[in-house]
Amino acid sequence: MKIINLLPKVRQQEVRYDAIFYSVQTVAIMSVMSFALVFLCQFGVRFYITGQTASLQEEINTLKTQVEKKENGDVKAKVKTANDLILDYKNLIDASPKWSKVIKAFASLPPDGIKVNSLNIDPVLKRITINGFSPTRELTIQLYNIILNDKKDFNGIDYPIENVAKPDNVSFHFSFNINDDLLK
Repeated sequence: MKIINLLPKVRQQEVRYDAIFYSVQTVAIMSVMSFALVFLCQFGVRFYITGQTASLQEEINTLKTQVEKKENGDVKAKVKTANDLILDYKNLIDASPKWSKVIKAFASLPPDGIKVNSLNIDPVLKRITINGFSPTRELTIQLYNIILNDKKDFNGIDYPIENVAKPDNVSFHFSFNINDDLLK
């Protein structure tokens, strides 16, 4: 079935314009209404958040007042005691030498084949004493020369003659000082 529009052309044009106008008017009204709805929602959320902020600020002030009361003095005293103890430990740690740097500096010195059995550090004299075993006299002399040439970290190495008395299976011991820069 076919629909025939018998209206004159001018009237047909007016009907089309009326339909377009109605569509545009509907879109405009819906846009204004949605804008107003979004604006009202934002205003409501802002009002709610402002109220919550005031309520939370009041609670914070109440808690601050409670904390400052005398009944919380014992808690403050315990916290102060704990803080003082931690500060004492921190000062003790800062004042004590850093032995890990000393051990790290020494660990790379012995040549292959040398076995260091003990490493004793005297913190007062800032002196290291090592005892060990070397398969040959040459390796013992090489260890001595390496420590002697390491002026940056160590100084004042002693050279006991018994360290080189035997040509093989040498039990050695050395004592040397630690430079202050290594302990910082």
